[in-house]
Amino acid sequence: MKRYFLPVFILLCSTVVSAQSEKGKDVFAFRITDYIVKLTDSAVLVQVESARGNLGIAEKQLGLLKANYSNGDTVTIGAGKCQLIKGSFYYFAIQLNNKERWPKKDDLLYTKAEYPATYKGQVYNLLRLSINLQHVNGGPFYSFAFPVFGDKSQEGSVIDSLVTDIKYTGREMQQQDNGQDRTIASGRFKNKKLFAAMQEITSGDMADFLDYMIARPLMYAGNDWKIAEVFATWMDGGTPTVVKE
Repeated sequence: MKRYFLPVFILLCSTVVSAQSEKGKDVFAFRITDYIVKLTDSAVLVQVESARGNLGIAEKQLGLLKANYSNGDTVTIGAGKCQLIKGSFYYFAIQLNNKERWPKKDDLLYTKAEYPATYKGQVYNLLRLSINLQHVNGGPFYSFAFPVFGDKSQEGSVIDSLVTDIKYTGREMQQQDNGQDRTIASGRFKNKKLFAAMQEITSGDMADFLDYMIARPLMYAGNDWKIAEVFATWMDGGTPTVVKE
């Protein structure tokens, strides 16, 4: 089973937010809108919107723009500062690293924000990274407001629901017998059939997967994922985990 050391995620943005050590602020990933304005041949203005209004983002605050995996790559596009705030909209002027890679809608602007979370657990960190997990039949498991009222017990209920969804999906796929089942080659479910193994997972397996997503977010950040699909991919890939430091 592959194991990775858990990085401090703020290092992702260390080149542009190292000076921003405001107490109570964490790095968030915001999907940029389709408002993208060329300023010069190597600079653009991008817009992000806060789902909860004012999150303590200030004018001249630094931000890092990275590609969204769904847009075809995960490169660092550029960095810059917040130039304008209008209501729940924030406008960042970004100096591009490569003139050939311009920002696209849903690319991710990383900057520090202040969120009134009562419990900063795994769901909070998924939301920081704009990772939204969905039921197999559609619909979210949690909202952006969850950390305001949620606690450890309620997060446990969310994790239990994720496990239930995967077990249901594995059972349904096994019954369909449509040729998609396969034997897992490595990891904690080695030599087991995928759909049968999906029905055996525990909340501990789920906690390990969520830690992995949070520690290695580039493929997951800024997207909506059906939990059964991404979890099955993790199982088939050998259930890599992280070592917390």
